[in-house]
Order: sequence, then C-alpha cells, then structure tokens
Amino acid sequence: MKEIDFKYGNRLIRADLQYSDRKSIGLRVFPEGNILITAPTNISVEKIIEKVKPKSKWIIAQQRAFELYKPFTTERKYIAGETHRYLGRQYKLVINKIERGKTTVSLAKGLMTITTPKDNIEKIILDFYKDRAGAIFDEILESLKQKFPQFNAFEILLSHKYLKKRWGSCSINGSILLNTELIKASKACIEYVILHELCHLIHPNHSKEFYQLLEHLFPNWEKVKNKLEQSVA
Repeated sequence: MKEIDFKYGNRLIRADLQYSDRKSIGLRVFPEGNILITAPTNISVEKIIEKVKPKSKWIIAQQRAFELYKPFTTERKYIAGETHRYLGRQYKLVINKIERGKTTVSLAKGLMTITTPKDNIEKIILDFYKDRAGAIFDEILESLKQKFPQFNAFEILLSHKYLKKRWGSCSINGSILLNTELIKASKACIEYVILHELCHLIHPNHSKEFYQLLEHLFPNWEKVKNKLEQSVA
C-alpha cells in the first residue's frame, strides 16, 4: 500500500492506494476520515488521480458527514488511581469502600472520590455521568435557544444515551440524541455538538448552506471540534 495526494482547490487530499486484481477503481472514505483507493495493478498513479480527482467534492462531503463520529477512547479499568473526565477536567479516581451505607460520588481538588459498599465501580461512574448529563445538556440547550432564537420555532426533544460511534444525531421531527459520554467534555464542546444538531433542523444535510450557518453561529467550531476529539479519549 502506498500514499498518493492531489490538490482540490487549496485543499490537499491524501489517500492510501492499494492495488488488487479488480477491474475498476474503488473509492472509500472511512469514519476516521482516511481515504482508500483500490485499483487494478496495470493502471498508473497518474491515471488513478485523473479518475478520482473529479470525486473530490464527494470525498470532502463524506469526511464532513463523519465529523461527529466518536473517536476511539481509551479503555478504562475503573480502578483506583485511574483518571476520569468530567466537563473537560481530569480527575484521579479514589475508592473508599465501606461495609454499608449510601454510595456517593464527589469531585474536588482533582479527585473523583467514590464512597460505596458496592463492588461495581464502572456502573457507579456510568450512572453518575448519566445523572449529570441530563441536567447539563438541558441547561446548555436552553442557553443556546436564548442566544439563537431562530431555533425556538422548532419543538425540540433532547435525550441522551451511551452511543458507540457518534457524539450526536438529529431527526427531522426535532429529536436530538446526544452521547452521554459528552459529559466528559468541556461545556464549549457540548455546545458545539448541540448547535451542530440544531443547525440540522434548518439544513438536514451537510450542505454548503449548513456549514455557512454553523460558521455564522459558531465561528470557531473547527477548533472546538478538534479539541473534543483529542480531549475525551
């Protein structure tokens, strides 16, 4: 496999090239944004670029369509000393085992302290995130609706659950679903995801008009998006 690149306007597009015994050129864009071209063994790189370059607009559209896919996150073991995030901050896990009593989770001085008679620390943390996410997400949504009153024309139903591949989605009837794990990100990152989905109420697809609206409402969205992808892992 080798890497090739070509220009589309001012944008450089890089792709992995893999030769095979196929008879035509294949083109795939993956959720991570990488591009794979498969081509017959007897065709030159120049000819491949000639065939693929007219699809540049489609390639970029596919990469943007995947932009809210959740990146790989490091697997947690839910043991003392491990770090966990909440609203963009990192906390070291402290576990205080007691024989009986109520389970509590507290965040202070860089520590996530769990006091519990139970053994399933993973469930305690996930339930904690789930409980906090509902209130925080609703609060941010209401703040955005006050800031951008054009969205008050829509009947919005906001919910959340743990998702494997996406940070959020929006249906045509105004239902916005967020990934509960967004509670680990900063409020600015959560704002970006919610606003991204709100913009879909006006422009359902990742069209030029959609990005113009997002840029107008949230000028630094790309910077915040990159921060989201890097900070929650």
